[in-house]
Amino acid sequence: MNNFFARYYLDLQRTISEKVPLIKWIEQDFGQESNSKLRPSVSFPAALIDFPDTTYENIALGGLTATVEVRVRLLVAVYSQSYETAPDGAKQDAMQYFELEHCLTEALHGWQPDGGYAQPLMLSGVSTSNNNTNGLRIRTLRFSTSYEEYEENGGEFNIVVTK
Repeated sequence: MNNFFARYYLDLQRTISEKVPLIKWIEQDFGQESNSKLRPSVSFPAALIDFPDTTYENIALGGLTATVEVRVRLLVAVYSQSYETAPDGAKQDAMQYFELEHCLTEALHGWQPDGGYAQPLMLSGVSTSNNNTNGLRIRTLRFSTSYEEYEENGGEFNIVVTK
């Protein structure tokens, strides 16, 4: 597969599956949390992957360098209470999404796909978006990476190994 985004998505999906097996659903982000009034059609916890912003710069020999934002939204169905007088066991259950987020961040920060066709993935920010009617905890992890492509004689771009 020579398309950067398809190849990178599949490698990222495989990495999350292997390194964070507690995540039950890994898919492209199509706004699944808003597709159902009760619950999205995913298994929880879920990781939804998107590439919302890419900046290109022309370089020598007809090449391009691309800086890619990679967004991974972690969707967790909250089933326990975390208010101040809740039992300690319930609070610990409610805080598990922080541990899951930590495991996901550790798995991805600094990760580079096999073959070295992109720079290591770097965490650039995390935010919460709990404005939903279905009771989900949603944490958005933002990463960035970059890669180079050069046009070959046939007019197709080829991804360059950057190790």
